[in-house]
Amino acid sequence: MRKIRISWIIHGFALLHVAATILCTLAGIGDSLVLTLLTMALVVIISLRRNLTVEITATAVVLVNIIGFILGRAVYNIFAFGHPMLQHALSTFCVTEFLGWVLDLFARRFHPRGAAAYEMRQSWRKNLGWMIFAVLTVFAIRVYVDYIFNGSLFEGYDSISLTLNFLDNSLSVVLMIAASAYYIHIGKRIYINTPGVVFFTLVFILLVSTLGTLIVTFGIPFEFNHFSMEAFLRNSIIGLLAEMTIFSVVYMVAFAVRMQREASSQRELRHHAEFRYMTLKNQVNPHFLFNSLNVLDSIVQDSSREEASGYIHKLAGIYRYMLQHESHDLVRLREELDFARMYIDLIKIRYPEGLETSVRVAPEDLEGKIVPCTLELLLENAIKHNAVSPSAPLEISLSSDGRNVTVRNILRPKVSKPASTGLGLQWIRNQYRDLAGAEIIVNKSPDSFEVTLPLLED
Repeated sequence: MRKIRISWIIHGFALLHVAATILCTLAGIGDSLVLTLLTMALVVIISLRRNLTVEITATAVVLVNIIGFILGRAVYNIFAFGHPMLQHALSTFCVTEFLGWVLDLFARRFHPRGAAAYEMRQSWRKNLGWMIFAVLTVFAIRVYVDYIFNGSLFEGYDSISLTLNFLDNSLSVVLMIAASAYYIHIGKRIYINTPGVVFFTLVFILLVSTLGTLIVTFGIPFEFNHFSMEAFLRNSIIGLLAEMTIFSVVYMVAFAVRMQREASSQRELRHHAEFRYMTLKNQVNPHFLFNSLNVLDSIVQDSSREEASGYIHKLAGIYRYMLQHESHDLVRLREELDFARMYIDLIKIRYPEGLETSVRVAPEDLEGKIVPCTLELLLENAIKHNAVSPSAPLEISLSSDGRNVTVRNILRPKVSKPASTGLGLQWIRNQYRDLAGAEIIVNKSPDSFEVTLPLLED
């Protein structure tokens, strides 16, 4: 099944619907149950391919069949030409194609991935009652509705007009939507692991649809009609279908919102883990450590004991800062700036005449917050990608404007360009998006390269 494309599955089931319609018509038997079975099979296959939960699959089974029933009646009138069998076949084909693609679009947009997808597959074993409930409910409704709609109760009435009249009562519709949303909300905490969840849901739908039917039948709140049992029975069928449709739509919307939140949370965790990994790599960066030890060796050989001690303390301060803030999302600009100065001091020992730095940060901006180690990463990138020499010093500036802090360096690319993946900037960008929904600004000109970081608050 994995090798068959979804498009082929949808087209295939649309053709199967047409074949079932023609064969049942030629045999002189009703095709409603056969079409219902084919539609349910299409929903289940698409749901399995997209790793949807059994609850969402069951909801989709109910929703797709109800919408298919309503659309089928509406589209049938569009093809009011030729033989009735051809009219029925064309309407069935179009409705099946439409429902199949809409369901797949929803499933592709909100299907879970990774570990969540595995949990979804496992849910089929634990919550199969939802699927059984959906299948039995759809068959029962289809048999009942076919019997009622073809009986004397609906004789002389247009089902589409009755449905529109029912939905025209805003009080009833609002009641159904609000009640369904509230039930689904509390159900996540109360009924989710309860064996009788299917029974509770069925009772809830019947009660809400009955209440909505009474509102429409009496014409509340505007008309206050006399009660009519025939009108009540007609409206009860429409009300049941309407409530099941509304409940299914609300449930799927709630599912979509939950999946969006989970996807956003997983993305934030992934970006956070990537940033922590990058920071950890910097802590044990062999090039930085190798160069630092070489510089230290030169200081020990050529300079005083005080200079060597000062260098060691600054090197230890860099690693201490990284260890202290590896689990922090944000740090004050004051702390990050002190860390950046220590890093600059170490680099200047390696390039005593090839590096010129300036810091112009207003005192009131020092309490703002940024992502830890970002200034050091930007300084490291500037030195990594540009030539540093006494004849042409590399100029780097750090400045703030009250809302942002900017790291700018002149462009003097090295003759042999180092490999660049762009991951450093991307990680910083992801951190700001995840933590504050803020964007960093990268500007590159022929002469300079600058990155502007927003100053954040707690």
